[in-house]
Amino acid sequence: MTSLTIQMARWLKKEAVWRYVGFVSTILGLLCYGLSSSFNSLFGEWSLLKIFLYSVFSLFICLWSLFPKVWQYSTSLRLKAHLAFLVLTITSVYSYFADKVVNRKPDAYSLISSAAFAIVSLSLSRQTECGFEVDFLYFFLGCLIVQLLKIKLALVIVGVGFSYALIILRSSLYTTPYQNLGVQDEHSVVIDVNSLRTDNASIMPQLMTCIRALPQGNSNVTNMLSKLVKEYLEDNSKPVVIDSNFVIDALPWGKINDLRKTIKLVIGVGFAQECYEVYCNWRRESLKECLINLLGLPEINVEKSRLLAFEDYILRRRIKAIQVALRTLIPSERRLCDSVFEGFSSLADLCFTDICRGTLMS
Repeated sequence: MTSLTIQMARWLKKEAVWRYVGFVSTILGLLCYGLSSSFNSLFGEWSLLKIFLYSVFSLFICLWSLFPKVWQYSTSLRLKAHLAFLVLTITSVYSYFADKVVNRKPDAYSLISSAAFAIVSLSLSRQTECGFEVDFLYFFLGCLIVQLLKIKLALVIVGVGFSYALIILRSSLYTTPYQNLGVQDEHSVVIDVNSLRTDNASIMPQLMTCIRALPQGNSNVTNMLSKLVKEYLEDNSKPVVIDSNFVIDALPWGKINDLRKTIKLVIGVGFAQECYEVYCNWRRESLKECLINLLGLPEINVEKSRLLAFEDYILRRRIKAIQVALRTLIPSERRLCDSVFEGFSSLADLCFTDICRGTLMS
């Protein structure tokens, strides 16, 4: 039973499955809406012109649901903001005319179309990140509940139950941001399966072995960073040179390459979540260790009598040391994430954010 649940969870995370579900739901929703009483009340009886326009509109929507990524030219914040505004306007105008014109009880076609379009919205949210898919999902679920209320008050249980199921399904797929990882990799990843064992029982131990082989590199990072900080503290006017390869240069390149190949294999067989947690824990602990060691640097020669208080001097010195360290480590950590998660930029972004946030808050 557990194996079946795991297989189903992995199946639901596949993009091709949601593309097929979205396409079928789109066709079903468009057909039912065209035959529904809601369409007839809003647009009147069918005519040749209406059939032609609705067919063109339906073709566009079907192609969009079948190839959603083709239409996603940009994911900039400005585009997402305009799309969100457009969705808000369209849904508000439609709700206004629907409430004003549609007075009779909805028929089965109206209910089916609302449910189908809600599934289409869920499908799009699994494939694109335009920002409006979830808004459409909530809108169609709200329409379904209102339509059921118009038929009979007790039917609200059906609408709420269906809505709850879809929202929980989406939540389970998005409980953590790394669960949508392997779907959105930008490049095809070719893994040399002959160089790594591929049985599931050994995958995570392989990852842990690669990470345990890097503590010596972490001590190199600390030593190099300590030297850089001491130079800055002794010469306060010296600018801090930010080297994005600082951490990578301190770590053995061969070990990083082994880690990259192991991570690709782990993600490829569906252990993205475990990989995310292990890597983030490792890097957070490494950064904490570097910062803690920095606070124990030998004191530089300064006449303490010129300071108002020795404690203030130590505090200011430690703050400067941490500032220099963070200005060096954060860009380096960004470069390391991009390197080891090559081909999985979304995962690299999430790991970098989690590592830096966890380090700064601790």
